[in-house]
Order: sequence, then structure tokens, then C-alpha cells
Amino acid sequence: MSLPESSTAPAAATGARRGSVWLSALFDPAGLIARHLDGFGVLPALAISGLAFGTISLQAALDLARTSAWDSSALALLVLRGTLLGTAGVALVGVAAWVLSRPFAASQGLGWTVRAFGGAYGNALIYGLFGLALNLFLGWNTAVSCGVTGLLWALGPMFSSLRELTGQRTGLAALLATVCGAAMLSGWVLLGVGP
Repeated sequence: MSLPESSTAPAAATGARRGSVWLSALFDPAGLIARHLDGFGVLPALAISGLAFGTISLQAALDLARTSAWDSSALALLVLRGTLLGTAGVALVGVAAWVLSRPFAASQGLGWTVRAFGGAYGNALIYGLFGLALNLFLGWNTAVSCGVTGLLWALGPMFSSLRELTGQRTGLAALLATVCGAAMLSGWVLLGVGP
């Protein structure tokens, strides 16, 4: 006996909405911030940024495995550090941005800010996966070309969320996005690809 159509429709709509939120996080992170952020949790958002940094650090590990004498445990640690930077580092930078935006009439809460910062790395994850495919199938060294490009693409959605946090103050949002982006890029150089 099948269930009436009215009882299965809400479950299907919820599943479809959840799927569209995930796709939005990957392909349109700025749109995610504008439309769907309330339906997106902190952990999934940080999973996106963690996977982005993890795939970029995996590319660096594969590049180093081909060109240097690093052992496999050091390479695994490199990937772990990159993933940790993509989760805990992104969360800490999000918290710092939230604290710095408080004097400027920030209307969004801390959870919203951390979700926005994690979801901003959706494009970086796409670049990371693309670079990883090029690395594995063509043997190209892609950590810098695809990794840095992906991290820079995250600045757009990050700027969008910072503008929301600063009460639409574009100059202040640009300054904060620059500082936050530089912190994450520096962290990636020190932890995600460095010794």
C-alpha cells in the first residue's frame, strides 16, 4: 500500500531544497549567502571549506611526492593540516570578522557569519577537485595554479557576506575581505603547502 501523495510531497520538497542548497554552495556561494544561508548548517559549511583546503593540500602533497624526498607520513600530515586550516582556520577568521564588524551595526549572528565564511569556499572546492583531476590524470603540478585561484575566488562571496555584516559599508567590507583573505592565503602557505 502506498502513502498518499500529500504525505510524501513535503519530504520530497525538503530533500529537493537541501539538494539545491548544496549545489548553491558549490556553484554560487554568493547566492547561497543571499538566499539559503538559514537552511545551511555550520558543519556542512565548514565541511565545504575543509574539503576545499584538503583537496588543494592533497595536490601540494602529490606535487611534492613527485619532486622531493618527502615520506608518505609527512605528506599525509600536510593534507591533514590543510583540512584543519579549512575548518578551524576558516571558523576562526569568521569569528574574528564577526567581532570586528560588531561596531558597524552587524545584523547577522555569529553562526550566520561562520556559515557564510565556510560556504564562500564552494568555488575553491570546485577548483580543488578540477586541479586534483589534472594532477592525477595528467601528472601536472597544480597546487599553486588551481589552489591559489580557488582561494582567490572565495573572496567574492566573502566580500558579499562582509558587506552584509558591516551594514553595506563597501569600503570596510573590502578592507576586511582583504585582511581575511590574506590571513587564509598566508595560513595555506604556512600550513597547507609548507614543511
